[in-house]
Amino acid sequence: MQEVVERYAPRFAVLSGVSLLMVLMAWLGMGLRMLERMQHPNALSRCTEAYLHACQYQLVNWREWRAETFAEAQKLDRLVFVEVGAYWSGRAKRLGRELFQDSGVADLLNREFIPVKVDADAAPKRARYLQQVAELFNLPMRYPLIAIFTPDGKPIAALAPETRAELMRVLEETSKNYRTRPEEVRLTAETLARAWEQRWIRASFSVDHSALAEPEIPPLPTTPEAWLGGQPQLLNVLEWLLSRAESDAAARSRLIETLHALRASPLWDPGEGGFFALAEGLDYEQKPIGGKRLMEHARLLRLYTRASQYDPELALVAHELAASMRTLFWSERPAGFSNTTQPPSVVRALAQEPQALKVDRTFVTENNALAVLALVEYATHFGDSASLSRWAREAAQSTIETLRAMRTVEGHLYHTSQRQTAEWLRDLALTLQAGCAVERLQPDPSRKRWLQRLVALLDAYKDPAGGYYDSPHTREWGGWGLAPVRVCRDEELPADNVLVAQALLAWSHLTGSRTHAQQAEQTLSIIAGDYDPQNPLKSLSLFALRNQLRHEKATAGTH
Repeated sequence: MQEVVERYAPRFAVLSGVSLLMVLMAWLGMGLRMLERMQHPNALSRCTEAYLHACQYQLVNWREWRAETFAEAQKLDRLVFVEVGAYWSGRAKRLGRELFQDSGVADLLNREFIPVKVDADAAPKRARYLQQVAELFNLPMRYPLIAIFTPDGKPIAALAPETRAELMRVLEETSKNYRTRPEEVRLTAETLARAWEQRWIRASFSVDHSALAEPEIPPLPTTPEAWLGGQPQLLNVLEWLLSRAESDAAARSRLIETLHALRASPLWDPGEGGFFALAEGLDYEQKPIGGKRLMEHARLLRLYTRASQYDPELALVAHELAASMRTLFWSERPAGFSNTTQPPSVVRALAQEPQALKVDRTFVTENNALAVLALVEYATHFGDSASLSRWAREAAQSTIETLRAMRTVEGHLYHTSQRQTAEWLRDLALTLQAGCAVERLQPDPSRKRWLQRLVALLDAYKDPAGGYYDSPHTREWGGWGLAPVRVCRDEELPADNVLVAQALLAWSHLTGSRTHAQQAEQTLSIIAGDYDPQNPLKSLSLFALRNQLRHEKATAGTH
């Protein structure tokens, strides 16, 4: 036996050395390619959107969503590969490293496709459309989402990949079919385009919402294991439970239990404070995946503040959240809140890539409006008993002034401080709610006139048959068009039309206008017309709004 070992030992040593040399050469090649990319980044280096700018060193020759991009696709007769993600998404960062830093994937995309990248936070209308396309394929709503289109803008495939092999299989298959089976691809594209239109381009109708049965309470995350894969709908569930808490002991108990469990979960950052992204949750090592988001913190602050009337211990978490919002997101000049922080270091991009940003400091209109609503709620509920109440009150008032400065020439609102997109219904509805909240806190005639103009602008979004569209007109990019849609089901935020109804109610409470209260009731009936009893968890904001109206009527009746 000793002789055999001695005979083959030199060969093993040589083979081991050769293997080690091959590995080192491979790593050297990857390093040199990364160095070359850092010296010559792709076109996203000129972008101001945080997610796009962070992807400038990927090997794919990404384009922005522009008219000239789609004109290039039509000229070259290439499929368009669109990926949508977000700066806070740890999953998008990880897959960006594993997929789009891979030379095989990059070479195929650069050769056979026109690759386009979209920042979901900066371009919500485009992100919504891509999510609707993904829904046709029954894909989970998580980032990154990928859709493949014909050069004239019809979808033919979508995926939410987990591995390189999964992505390469779809890329090779669609590319081959487009070259060798064009008629089959055309039929697929037309079928999917019709399916999208049947789902989203249809007439509205009213339903008696009082006849709808309240949904059953779904399972809620009370253990770390329940956070695997994230809980993007959780805040809608908790807000619905809060609307029932006054009259339903079971809903109140589940709400309090879940809020305590959330604070005790690994999603809470004991060092810097605040919650990591609920939408992405934990990985299999029970470590947070996504960064911290202003939108989630604002909604959680309202939840913990309101729920503290049922359990005073929750007030401590509300104070922690207010402090975290001030530390993580608040900026004095211009007054307002940053959008997100980067994902935790365990899922960040390659170490060789420069980490230029730790916080996406973009001012996002809808998220700052949510922050204003939360701060007014916090300051009003706790009053002078909370050390941060004065800051909350002043921050809400100054942020509203920044929102006023986000006006376009026509009076609509820009979606972000980069002023690249505008006329988004959620921005208008949430800003109107936030403005009414501040106006009740500190009346100002000039602000009230501005709010009145926002109310008038809602008419531009009206569906003649009832309800409201997400944008006032079709948007075109070189033959690619995104039509307005009426959204009555919840996404990560409550349904657009629910937000409009809440804004109309807020204006009615501020001015005493019975007309706008009636419009809110009519909008609720339109939302009920789109209710799907097979998927009640997509309509929880409908029931939360109905419970709010019932509570207000009962309160008014007792006075």
